[in-house]
Amino acid sequence: MDGCTLVYRRMCMYLKKLDSVGFKSFAERISIEFVPGVTAVVGPNGSGKSNITDAIRWVLGEQSAKSLRGSKMEDIIFQGSDTRKALNVAEVTLVLDNQDKSLPLDYEEVSVTRRVYRSGESEFYINKQSCRLKDIIDLFMDSGLGREAFSIISQGKVEEILSSKAEERRTIFEEAAGVLKYKQRKKKSEYKLAETQENLNRVEDILHELESQLGPLERQKNIANQYLELKEQLKEKEISLLIAEIETLHIKWERIKQEIEKERQKQIALSTSIQKREAWIEEQKQANLKLDQQIEEMQGKLLKSTEQLEKLEGKKQLFSERSKHFGENKQKLIEEKKQTEIQLANHENELAEEKEKLEQLKHEKEKTKASIKELETKLQRNEEAIADQIEDLKSEYIEQLNVQAASRNEKQSIEKQLEQLYSKNTRQSERFQASLEERKKLEEEKQKLQERLSSHKEICSNSEQHIKQLKSDIERDRKQFQEMQTKLYQGYQYIEKLKSRKEMLEEMKEDFQGFFHGVKAVLKARENGSLQQIAGAVIELIDVPKQFIPAIEVVLGGQAQHIVVQDESTARTAISWLKKTNNGRATFLPLNTIQERFIPDHLIERIKSHHGFVGVAADLVSTETEYQRAVNHLMGHVLITETLKDANEIAAITGRKYRIVTLEGDVVAPGGAMTGGANRKTNQSLFTREKELEEIREKLTNYEERANTFAEKVKEQQSIMDDRENQLEMSEIKFAKEQQDLQELQTSFHEIELNLKSLNDSLSIYDQEEKLYQEDTNYLKQRKAELDDQLTALQEKLNEIEQHIQKLTEEEAAVKENKALLQEKYHEQKLIFAKQEERYRNQYDRVKSLEELVQTTKNLLAEEAQKLMDLAEFAANIESEETIDQSIAEEKTKKTEYTQVIQELRNERSRITHEISDEEMELKEENKRSQILLAEIQDKEVQITRLDVGLENRLNHLQTEYTITYERARKEYEKTDDVDKSQQEVQELKRKITDLGTVNLGSIDEYDRIHERYTFLSEQQQDLLNAKNTLFNVISELDKEMIERFETTFEAIKKEFTIVFKELFGGGKAELKLTDPSHLLETGVEIIAQPPGKKLQHLGILSGGERALTAIALLFAILRVRPVPFCILDEVEAALDEANVSRFAKYVKLYSKHTQFIVITHRKGTMEEADVLYGVTMQESGVSRLVSVKLEETATLIES
Repeated sequence: MDGCTLVYRRMCMYLKKLDSVGFKSFAERISIEFVPGVTAVVGPNGSGKSNITDAIRWVLGEQSAKSLRGSKMEDIIFQGSDTRKALNVAEVTLVLDNQDKSLPLDYEEVSVTRRVYRSGESEFYINKQSCRLKDIIDLFMDSGLGREAFSIISQGKVEEILSSKAEERRTIFEEAAGVLKYKQRKKKSEYKLAETQENLNRVEDILHELESQLGPLERQKNIANQYLELKEQLKEKEISLLIAEIETLHIKWERIKQEIEKERQKQIALSTSIQKREAWIEEQKQANLKLDQQIEEMQGKLLKSTEQLEKLEGKKQLFSERSKHFGENKQKLIEEKKQTEIQLANHENELAEEKEKLEQLKHEKEKTKASIKELETKLQRNEEAIADQIEDLKSEYIEQLNVQAASRNEKQSIEKQLEQLYSKNTRQSERFQASLEERKKLEEEKQKLQERLSSHKEICSNSEQHIKQLKSDIERDRKQFQEMQTKLYQGYQYIEKLKSRKEMLEEMKEDFQGFFHGVKAVLKARENGSLQQIAGAVIELIDVPKQFIPAIEVVLGGQAQHIVVQDESTARTAISWLKKTNNGRATFLPLNTIQERFIPDHLIERIKSHHGFVGVAADLVSTETEYQRAVNHLMGHVLITETLKDANEIAAITGRKYRIVTLEGDVVAPGGAMTGGANRKTNQSLFTREKELEEIREKLTNYEERANTFAEKVKEQQSIMDDRENQLEMSEIKFAKEQQDLQELQTSFHEIELNLKSLNDSLSIYDQEEKLYQEDTNYLKQRKAELDDQLTALQEKLNEIEQHIQKLTEEEAAVKENKALLQEKYHEQKLIFAKQEERYRNQYDRVKSLEELVQTTKNLLAEEAQKLMDLAEFAANIESEETIDQSIAEEKTKKTEYTQVIQELRNERSRITHEISDEEMELKEENKRSQILLAEIQDKEVQITRLDVGLENRLNHLQTEYTITYERARKEYEKTDDVDKSQQEVQELKRKITDLGTVNLGSIDEYDRIHERYTFLSEQQQDLLNAKNTLFNVISELDKEMIERFETTFEAIKKEFTIVFKELFGGGKAELKLTDPSHLLETGVEIIAQPPGKKLQHLGILSGGERALTAIALLFAILRVRPVPFCILDEVEAALDEANVSRFAKYVKLYSKHTQFIVITHRKGTMEEADVLYGVTMQESGVSRLVSVKLEETATLIES
């Protein structure tokens, strides 16, 4: 109210105009001009008067559809009528006079527009500039026009205010006191306090965890340091000891090597002697062999002489026998010869007769054959083919009959042979029955034992292999387990490194390290809520692919830290804040004013074809759509190429008008200037930090999963090793039992084999006979089966031929009716020919038999003649008995000579054999000495091998354990003088190292890292505690400010309420009381009223009119304490009588000099005090219209 006069033109901010289209029942655009005084809106019920109130409430920020008398926000859009279609958008604009700058905008007139679409989308504008609903709410906050303010009192709102609880009623007093913004600040401070407490809790949790780690790590660090000290001492002592041991071992090695050389010389000399002796023995053995051959030859001659002597003696005996029977034998041979000659003559005569018969049969056959041929010629007409077939079939039939007969004869013979064989075998089996049964029983037992033995052998073999495999697997698993433990420990170390790096990067990110001082301050202010509508630094809003980071880093440079904001107002606020807090400078990019920069499309098309063109910088990064404008502003005019040469070529194409950057960061500036060279390597790039953090998070997740999985595998491996060791123990026990069972089975099997061998020896003759029986039986049975098959096939063939002949005969009969006789004769001749053929074949066989008999007789005759010739030769060559006796005497002399020579040769051989035996004894002694010498050499070679291994082990130990050669060790370290003492010292050091247990060398660095982090977090903890105390102080100050404002405003309203109540009621008194004066931030407000002539009573007991007038009195009291730009009263006086309406209307008129009133009313008294009247009608169903009216027309308008 200060600074405002009582004339309308100089009044404070007020509502000048309302424009609406499509809002509820106002289908057409309406425009209402408001005056600074009282504007009344009249009209019948349901005409849409209150929709004007709803329109103003909606623009001022109302978000509840229920408060606007709808179920959803789309209900405020015109729904259509019988004659009009529904609209898809509703729009309302308020125009306010702001000459006194009540609103914090540099405009004398402020328009606020709100638009909603049926799709649910909304738009907001301040002075036709797009904004947010929050911006509108903030604009009207503490101006008396807020959503919860008392500037709009709609139908029923008075009753709602008066009937609400005392604690809820305080809201209107808070709005009047202007403490709502402090409550919001307090709420934000409390949120920050909770967030700070959460951060503090998190830091304290981490500190607690770090404290639990520091103790063990410090112990591990001390152990690790002690371990390193012991290892250093061990290194010096052990290297000195190894030098001395290597020298000692080398001296021993040289000495033993010389001894081996001397003993090898001795062994070579001894070997030469042995070889000579062996050569002499070999020569003597060859001489013995020659003597053996001579003895063998002489024994051969002796044998021949003995045989000749036996022959001569036999000949002498034979001579005596033959001389005695010579005459008798000769006569017998002559008679047998004569008898044979008579038989030969008879056989030859018979043969001649049979041959003559054969010739006669042959002649008859030829004659019959000629007759048949003649008949065939006569019959060879149409039936030739059938006749030929029949004849061929008959011939075949006869042949098959012959074959069938032969097969039957052979089958009968086989059956007889089988019967004979079976009978013979049965008799033999009965004779050996007992032995056979016993052998069968033994063989069955042997078979069973054989199977059991094979099975047990296989089981033992499998068990042995299983044990070997288990041992191999256990050794392999143990080695694998150790390797896996090492890998797991290395993995845990790597994960800890990743965690440390991740925490460091997150701390850097949270603290905005790397940003300019001013940028960092703004971003922190955004985080703590000091600054609003800060989107963030450019580098926070874009995502750059890894391969483009060097190029984009050069493209943006310091622009990467420009701050993107929504509008210039936000930028100005942030700059003011930087100045106020002295936090440096920053560059801001207001999205609503910055201009996007582009390269023309025709130029892009030209350079796209160039092989080195990568793209426009703005297109190579990704960002949210709302920030693309800022990206285009910074990088839309910059080109990216692969190489500097490509950049030069593309610069020429573009006329050197645009900046071009290569992937490596070299630059060709507009105009042709070139910048480039080596980039300074750094890990502090803001571009790479987020990428690295993402990669580390992914790696950490991946490695932790892999480590957990691998740890499970290590546990599984340990379990597998334990299981296999248990399996090995059980398998070895089982294998011992299996071997014992196998040995028992082998003993039993051997006993059965011996018994069976003895029985088989006694049944060998039976087995041979049985084998022959089986072979003969199998052959005969097989042959019989073949004959059965053959006979079956022959019978089928004969039946087939017979049927065929019958069929052909029937066919032929029809053709040969006129040649029956000729055909009959032809058949007769054929039968005659067949019989002649049979007789000829039989005669031919008989002739052949006689020829064989004649030949046999001739051979017998020749043998008898030869015997007579031999007998005659014997008679002619008979020697005398004296000649035979002389030959026998000569052979006996030869035999004696041969025997004497053999004896001499045997004596010589015995002598040589004795000499060889002596030499072999000597050779055996030399071989023993040689073996002893070789054993000594081998022992020394084993010693020298052990020395080699010892030397190699020590040299390898030097190399692997201390990475130093023997030569270098001799130069850098002193050799120990007392090896035994040094060995004891080394063992003692190793024992101390072993006593230390598992040593974590990484604990030294880990302790330093954890301690450093602990110190850092402790500082952070103190900072958070300080921030917490600061927030407590801020909240306390806000509470103090709110209490002071509320108390001051309440007392002022309380005072004004008493005055206004008296003025409106024409007397009486009223009072405002606090329900809990000791807690002003939570206390409710009670209204006590005493109209004239009544007792002081609670508000709820008053009548409806009294309640309404009391509420109006409270409203005016608040307006007197804190005037509002305008106040809308929607039928608030409906419950008043005419006298009170008049009093109310006059008071509104009086107070309108300070506050603009817009009154929705039906009461004439109110209309009479209005400066301007507007009427709302609904002449068209469902569509409201606005009209200007005069006071005398109001009754008609209301009644209509």
